[in-house]
Amino acid sequence: MKTKITLLLLFILSAGFAQVSNQGEPASWRLNGFENVEAKVMPRFDLKALQEEDKINDARQDKPYRFGHELLVDHNLTNSGNWTTLPNGDKIWRIRYQSKGAQTLNFLFTDFYMPKGATLYLYNNEHTDLLGAYDEKQNNAERVLGTWLVKGDDIWIEYFEPAAQAGQGKLEIFKVIHGYRSMPPTTIDPEGGINASGDCNYDVECYIEGINSLKEISKKSVALIIVGNSNWCTGSLVNNTSNDGTPYFLTANHCYSDPAEWAFMFNWINPNPQCATGLPSTSNAPNYHLTVSGATLKARREESDFTLVEITANLPDDWGLVWAGWDRTTTIPEFSYGVHHPAGDIMKVSVDYDAPTMYDGEAPFGTVWDIAAWDIGGLQPGSSGSPMFDNNGRVRGQAWYIYGNPVCNGLSVGAQSSGYGRFNVSWDTGITPDARLKEWLDPQNTGAFTTDAYPPQLVYAIDAKTIFAEIGNDACVSTIAPVVRIINNGTQNLTSAQVNYTLNDVLQVIEWEGNLEPNESALVELPSATGTAGDNTVAVTVTNPNNTEDQNPIDNAISASFEIAPTYTSQLVILSVVADNYPEEISWSLKDQNNTVLYSVAAGTYEEATTYSQEFELTASGCYTFTIQDTYGDGICCGEGVGGYVLVTEDGTVIKVGGNYGGGEQVPFRIELPLSAGQAVLASQIQVYPNPSAGVFTVTVPSGYSPNYNVYNLLGQQVTAGSIANGTGSVNLSGVASGVYLLKLADTTTGAVATFKLVKE
Repeated sequence: MKTKITLLLLFILSAGFAQVSNQGEPASWRLNGFENVEAKVMPRFDLKALQEEDKINDARQDKPYRFGHELLVDHNLTNSGNWTTLPNGDKIWRIRYQSKGAQTLNFLFTDFYMPKGATLYLYNNEHTDLLGAYDEKQNNAERVLGTWLVKGDDIWIEYFEPAAQAGQGKLEIFKVIHGYRSMPPTTIDPEGGINASGDCNYDVECYIEGINSLKEISKKSVALIIVGNSNWCTGSLVNNTSNDGTPYFLTANHCYSDPAEWAFMFNWINPNPQCATGLPSTSNAPNYHLTVSGATLKARREESDFTLVEITANLPDDWGLVWAGWDRTTTIPEFSYGVHHPAGDIMKVSVDYDAPTMYDGEAPFGTVWDIAAWDIGGLQPGSSGSPMFDNNGRVRGQAWYIYGNPVCNGLSVGAQSSGYGRFNVSWDTGITPDARLKEWLDPQNTGAFTTDAYPPQLVYAIDAKTIFAEIGNDACVSTIAPVVRIINNGTQNLTSAQVNYTLNDVLQVIEWEGNLEPNESALVELPSATGTAGDNTVAVTVTNPNNTEDQNPIDNAISASFEIAPTYTSQLVILSVVADNYPEEISWSLKDQNNTVLYSVAAGTYEEATTYSQEFELTASGCYTFTIQDTYGDGICCGEGVGGYVLVTEDGTVIKVGGNYGGGEQVPFRIELPLSAGQAVLASQIQVYPNPSAGVFTVTVPSGYSPNYNVYNLLGQQVTAGSIANGTGSVNLSGVASGVYLLKLADTTTGAVATFKLVKE
C-alpha cells in the first residue's frame, strides 16, 4: 500500500508578511538632519546545529522546510528607536536591525495600528530593497502585521506620524526572523527561495504545448503566501458568481494559521524561463514586490483540506490579476495542470496529460483528485494549497498531499503522485457556511456549476509574444548565440515578424517567416555576437507581426544580463586572506574550466586574525573559477573582525577584493599565459588578413617557419586544421557559422606557438 504524506509536508518555512507595495519612499531618503541610529544587533546562534537538523528533516519530508531562525524582541515606539520632529510638527521614528549573515530579515508586529496619514516602510541599508508604505488600510481587528522579506542583514524600519495624529500610532515588534536559506540565495548557496525546487520543474513562462493559452491566464491568479510566521504555501484568487472582484483566496486547510498575519506575493515569475534545464532561474525583480498583507477567514474544512479567506486590502488594477474560474461538478477533466511555488521558488507549472482519478468514499482519499504521475514537473513543500486547473482553465481543487520519491530524477520527472482536495466536495458538504464554499462563491444562490475567470481576458487577432529559449552565454566565452521562441497568442495565423536583437546596444535585425496557428510557437536561432569583459545585456524585441502593429505589445520585448570573465596575462595568481574572528568558517577552492579542483582550503583550517597567502601556478591558458564560502553566512568583513581577501596577478593587477560576501561568492577569470621569446618573435612577424573576413584568411609567416595550424570555436571545439608552407597559406572558414574563432599556429621546427583571433563575418 502506498504511504500518502500530507501536504503539511508541502509547507515551507519562510518568514513574514507584507502589504500593497511599493508606494512612495521613506521621508529620510529625501530629507536631511536625521541623527544616526545605533543598530539593534541580533545575537549569533548555532547555525551549524540548525543546518544539521535541516539535513535530517529535509530528507524525511515529514516536517516543514525551515528557512529562518526566529529571534524574540520587545521593541516599540516608546522603549526603542529614535524620534525626529520635522519643522511642521510631523514626526519620524526609526529603528535599525542587524543580524550578521542573514540573507533576509522580516518582522512580526503584535500590536499594529496606523492612524490616518501615518505610514510605515522597511528597507535595507543599501536602499536596494524597499517595502511600503503600510498605512491605515492594513489595520485589522487582531492588531497584528507581518512583513514580507527584506533582502540583507542590515534593515531599517521607519514610521511617519502626522502632527495631527501625534501619539496615536502603535508598533510592537515581537519577532525578527533571520533568513539563513531564504530568497533570494547567494551565488554559492541556491537553497531556499529562487532555484530551491527540483531541476525537472518548468518556470511558468515556459511554452507548454496544449495548455499555453490557459496557463497565461491562470498564472495571474496564483500567489506565494507566508503563513504561521515562517511557512510557505501557495493559493489562488477565485471568482464568485457575482463577478465583482471580491478578493477571495483559496488554499489548503493544513496551511491555516491566523490569516490576519498572512502575506501574499503575486506575479513572482522568471521572464527568461528555464524549462527543466538545470540552469538557474532569474527573478523579475524589482517588479516582483506585488505584495499584500492580511486576510479574514471565511470558511475551512479538514475533510477536503480547503481554506477560503478574503484579502483585506484592495488589489490594484494595474497588477493585472485574475480571479480564477472554477468547476464544482464531478466531471473528470481530460487533463490537469498546477501552478505553484515549490520550495518557495519562483512560480512553476506542472502538467499531467492524463485524466486524474476521482475516488469515492471517506476522507482523505474519497475527497481528492489523484494525480498518479506528472508528465512535467511536480509538487514539493511550498506547493500546498496551489490550484489544480482542468482542461478549461478552471480550478478543480487545491494541493493537499504527495507520495512517492523523488520529485525529480535529475532533469526528468520523478516517481511522485499528488492529491488535490476536490472543489465539489468543498462546495456544500460542510454543515455551516464557515465549512463550505457555497455561500461565499455563489452569494446570490444562482446554482451555477461553473464560473469563468474575472475579469474577462481580452483576445487579440494579432499578438506575438517572445521568450528566450536559450541565451547561450558562458562566463568563459565571449560570444553568445541566443535562441528565442516566438509564440502566436493571437487568433490569426502568424506568418511573419521582425526580430530586433541587440547585444550591448549593437542592433541586428532578422526577418522571420513561417505559419503559426493560434497557440503554436517556433524557435528562432539568432546570429552569434561578441560581448565584452564584465556585464553585458542582450535584448530582443519582436515587431511588425504580419506586417502590421501588434495589438498587445506588452509581451514583445525581453532582455537578460550576463557576465563575461576578464582576461589576464599571467602564469601566477596570488591569493591573500585575512581571517576574521571566526576563521573556522572560511573555505575556498580554485577550479579550472573542466571543474577540476586545483587548490583548496577546507573550513577549520585557518586561525583567528591571521594573514594567509597562496600562490596559484597555472600551466594552461583558460578559464578559472575561485570560490570562497563562509559556513555561517556572514563573510569575513566586518561584523566579526576586519577580514578580507584579494586575488592579484604576478604583476599586481587586482582580479578581486572581497570580504563582505555572505555565504560565499564565485570569481571567474580567464588566463592567457605569457608568450615565450620564440612565441613573441613568431607572433610579431605573422600577418593574418583580411580580418574580419567573409571566409578566407591569408596567413604569411617569416622565413624559416613552417607551422601547422588548428582553428577552434570559443567552446574549444576544433573546426579545421592544416599547415602553412613556403611562407604563405590560407585558412578557409567559408563552411562555418559567423562568429569569433581562434587560430593556433605551432611551428614544426622551433616549437614556437602563436594564437590569433579570427572574425568570420
